[in-house]
Amino acid sequence: MNKINVLPGSTLNGEITIPSSKPHIQRALLLALLNEEKTTINNLSWCTETEDLLTALQQFGLQILDRSQNHITLKGAHPIYHCHGIIHANGSGMLFRISVALASLTEKEVYIKCNDSLFNRESLYDEAFFSYLNVFAEKQQENIVVVSRRIYPSQSPLNFNKSTQFLSFSLLVSPFIKGKSIIINNDSETNNGYIDITIKMMALLGSKITRIGNAFISTAYQARDIIINIPTDFTSLSYITSSILSINRPSKVTIKRYSQGNTINESVLFNIYKRFGINLEYNSTKNELNINLARERNAITGEIYLNELPSVATNIIAAAINGKGDITFSGLNAINNHKCQRAFIINENIRMMGGKSYLIFNDTGAFNKIRIHSNGPLNGGVEVFSYYDHRICASNIIASLGARERTTVNNINKLDDGFPGFIQSLSSLGARIS
Repeated sequence: MNKINVLPGSTLNGEITIPSSKPHIQRALLLALLNEEKTTINNLSWCTETEDLLTALQQFGLQILDRSQNHITLKGAHPIYHCHGIIHANGSGMLFRISVALASLTEKEVYIKCNDSLFNRESLYDEAFFSYLNVFAEKQQENIVVVSRRIYPSQSPLNFNKSTQFLSFSLLVSPFIKGKSIIINNDSETNNGYIDITIKMMALLGSKITRIGNAFISTAYQARDIIINIPTDFTSLSYITSSILSINRPSKVTIKRYSQGNTINESVLFNIYKRFGINLEYNSTKNELNINLARERNAITGEIYLNELPSVATNIIAAAINGKGDITFSGLNAINNHKCQRAFIINENIRMMGGKSYLIFNDTGAFNKIRIHSNGPLNGGVEVFSYYDHRICASNIIASLGARERTTVNNINKLDDGFPGFIQSLSSLGARIS
């Protein structure tokens, strides 16, 4: 089954659990390779992309000492690494960028096999990223990219408007790149939350990051046994909370075993939902997060800035269109260069379902905003396409939950890349899905 029908008339109430934070897990696994001593990671959850990352890191020398469903103990290796075999990045830009960063610490070439969707993204090849790492990437036959060492005569400033992973993964390997600070383009819009997660993770191995002007400078790692407790995934939280927002009926859902991330991203997310009338309250005694929409939300207007939330932006937009009000969502340039053209597709799918939304471009023709004019639920009654992108698939389901008529959503198997149990969680809470 690769399609579902989302029927109108759902309400969401009950208790569920949701996955752990994928951004934290990705950085923790990479840090474990860079740490020559033991790294214990607790509160893990797995998806296809994370399993692929673990396999790739083992090819660079990471050892698994102990593993259970929610726990893993690892032992890293000392650079310089040797990569065994071809890295299978598939459609993961994250895995491609991590592999390129690690290629800067290897003796020989690194071979990365990608699928076609990766080569459709402008951010796959980034000269500034390569010049900091002193690597060169060349596409060969059968979608294989060969990454080799190269000394650049000058360093281009790193521009991470399209993905903060360029800065995050440069930072994580920077303690091994001696005498070279990371220069950034001051015009870049910093997604502080993801960078903050990275810096805090590096501090576990004693590396301190100092920013002076447009330069990031790191100190050396100190190998030691460390324990990393992964918080709950704020992106998966947005899947559930946006579904409540889209349906727009009184609802109460409890997230069991919720572990606070205390990140900038989480704080921004909570404040946006509060603006829509949803209350998120953490019970530290029971380790539960209660999500409560007491009554139908009022119309809201104005601008909502989503720069800190590229992984959840389409979810919030898809939910908001089923309410009332004129809202401009800004800070969207970081969502539009992934497995598909996310911003353009969510805009088109909203319009296909009977909504009114408009892309907004600046004076140079660059896109960064969407304006929605909502006047109640979408019509629905159509088939919407996800283009093999799990974020678009989730946002299509979210928009469909609040629509007036049955809507068909395709490519649901791609949800395994993000929130594997999303449809089952919705069904258990009362969503009408067939």
